[in-house]
Amino acid sequence: MNTRLLTPEDYLRVIIQRKWLIAVTIVVSLGLAWAVCLWLPKSYRSTTLLLVERQKIPEQYVQSVESAARHDRLVEVRQLVLSRKLLSQVAAELNLHGYEKDQPDSARSEGALRAIRNTISIELSKDESFLTISFAHELPLMARDVTARLASLFIKEKNISGEQLAEGASEFLMHELIAAKADLEVKEKAISLFKQEHMGELPQQIEANLRTLDRLQAEMTAQSETENNLNTRLASIDKELKEYEESETLASVPRRRGDPRLARLKELERSLFALTAKYKDNYPDIFEIRQEIKRLKEMPTEKYIAMQQDLQEESPGTKTVDPYQRELLKQREQLIAELAAVKRHQNQIAAEKANYQGRVDRTPVHETKLTTLMRDYDNMQKNYQALLDKKLSAGLQGNLEKRRKGEQVQIIDHANLPGIPETPNVLRIMLVGLGLGCALGVGAAVALEFLGRGFRFPEEAELLLGLPILASIPLYQSAFGGPAKPLPDQTGVPALISSERHRRQLPSQSQSRTGNGRARRDLTATRGFSPELNLVSMWRPRSSVAEQFRVAATRLELMGGGRKSTVIVVTSALMGEGKSSTAINLAYVLAKDLDKTTMLIDCDLKRPMQHVYAGIELEPGLTEVLYGDKPVDDCARRLGELSLWALPAGSFEGRPLGLSKIQRLGNLLTELRPRFDYIIVDAPPILPLADMNVLASMADVLVLVIRAGATGQAVVQKALRIVSEASEARIILNGVDNVSTPYYMRQDYYLGTDVEKRL
Repeated sequence: MNTRLLTPEDYLRVIIQRKWLIAVTIVVSLGLAWAVCLWLPKSYRSTTLLLVERQKIPEQYVQSVESAARHDRLVEVRQLVLSRKLLSQVAAELNLHGYEKDQPDSARSEGALRAIRNTISIELSKDESFLTISFAHELPLMARDVTARLASLFIKEKNISGEQLAEGASEFLMHELIAAKADLEVKEKAISLFKQEHMGELPQQIEANLRTLDRLQAEMTAQSETENNLNTRLASIDKELKEYEESETLASVPRRRGDPRLARLKELERSLFALTAKYKDNYPDIFEIRQEIKRLKEMPTEKYIAMQQDLQEESPGTKTVDPYQRELLKQREQLIAELAAVKRHQNQIAAEKANYQGRVDRTPVHETKLTTLMRDYDNMQKNYQALLDKKLSAGLQGNLEKRRKGEQVQIIDHANLPGIPETPNVLRIMLVGLGLGCALGVGAAVALEFLGRGFRFPEEAELLLGLPILASIPLYQSAFGGPAKPLPDQTGVPALISSERHRRQLPSQSQSRTGNGRARRDLTATRGFSPELNLVSMWRPRSSVAEQFRVAATRLELMGGGRKSTVIVVTSALMGEGKSSTAINLAYVLAKDLDKTTMLIDCDLKRPMQHVYAGIELEPGLTEVLYGDKPVDDCARRLGELSLWALPAGSFEGRPLGLSKIQRLGNLLTELRPRFDYIIVDAPPILPLADMNVLASMADVLVLVIRAGATGQAVVQKALRIVSEASEARIILNGVDNVSTPYYMRQDYYLGTDVEKRL
């Protein structure tokens, strides 16, 4: 599992490292693509180009019945070319796909027609001026013949269908015109009956009705005022009569109360005023009153009185009434008659107002119905006119088609004989094969590189294993500026072994003892440089590799807390991860840089390497101590002038060291604790051997060395589960490459002195 996002540099590195895998995958994909091209059947397509000529008469004079949108036109052409009638004729003539002309409805014939439809292509240009028809077949000659025949039959059917379309359109439009005219007449009659039934209540008469209502309201107001005036006058006359009757009268001479002629004139003037308010000046009553007023004004008062007395004498049976009283009574009768007339007139006006108000109220309802009728009538009229125009245009179009003046189609590019197959598309298939090969090759390379790979970054190990990282050790080659070589001259470099008892030069490969020469050769082959140079902390003390060992030693020192002595067991999940070189470099840094008394014990008895890295003899060592042959003081060697001692593995040939002997190591560690600040045990790998189950319980700190990018993550997790009872466990990520190493940890960040460059 990869917990770090891959950078473009990671992918580029993978592609470069596995370029041959990618190249082989691409070649295989291209070969398969070429085989597919050879295996697929070939198909040749023949094409013919047709010119669509517009009608000779401009369309503003004669509208074409075939004018339609481009999509509709293309659908129309497809329906005509792919029709069963046309395809059956072509298939029967050329015997396409085994078509049976004697049994056109058989399954084989249906399959042939379906196959022909699938291989016909029809395209229409954007301006609808050119039409392309093409047909594909395994034989080039057959493709050309079918395409040519399709074009000729299409032109023939197109001309026939144009005439039939015009005639059919004309006939159809005639039937529609007759039906539309009948509907229009029915609608006109319905509108006429509606207007007759609701005369006076139509929308166009509402203004006249409203004006009449205003006039009637004005008349009603005038009549009300007249009524009020008459009532006032009647009340006044009644009052005068009452006062007159209550007054005393003379016995012999009739009492005269005022001039009766003037009273009569006053009464006539009031009547005249009332009549002029209602009638015109030529009204008969108005004329008579004016004549009487004129006579009274010219007549003297004495003559008027005498005339009144003569009238009384002519009627001896009547009661003698004072002229003034008689005049008042007459006026009262006239007022009562006028009031009755005003009442009748008011009733007539109210009835007329109610009638006209009903008309106004019913007008909106009738207006809605009339609007619906008129709208339907207008739509029918427009439809009738449109049908009439189309009928005339269809008739003209039919004449154009008969005279070949309408839209025509002609061949301008006859069907060609194809020479290059349409399918398979070799270029496309090869490009697909190339793309597929690249994708598969790169995907396989990335999968092989990253799926199931080991830890390449410290954060991966911390996240997945749940343990802190002591240090990330770069590749040892980076401390030497590339693949390391044996030092040509060691002048000025301190020798690691300097004690008088064990003073000697570092042994070469030929001088190594039996049992460790194989390990040295394997290490040289796998690491790419001499085993002696694995002690990089001494040979390159200012390199980034040595600096990371110092970081690890410092963190171990901080972990110690109050412990006076710390036992550090250095192990790994599998062999070949660099645990032995890590142990000796860590011991060297503790003794050299931290000035700690340190003991390095080589406990990897199956594959010891510490004597090779330190340049000491293999025996006597740990084996002799555990068997009790020699004390530890006789077997341990001091390395140089440092406070660093090494206990090699010793001679184990012929004497297998069982778990019971390994358990004695605990007593040895107990003996050494008071004498050393740090005891570093180079333990065997966890998974192949059972020794680590015992050694892990003896450690204060367990250091698990993991080679970056090499050991699988599942393997490391399995190893940790075996030693899960260890008190404290830390991780050292070993062999981190330059891609995974930050810039500040790389060798070029540290190198700068002349000594380092010379070394």
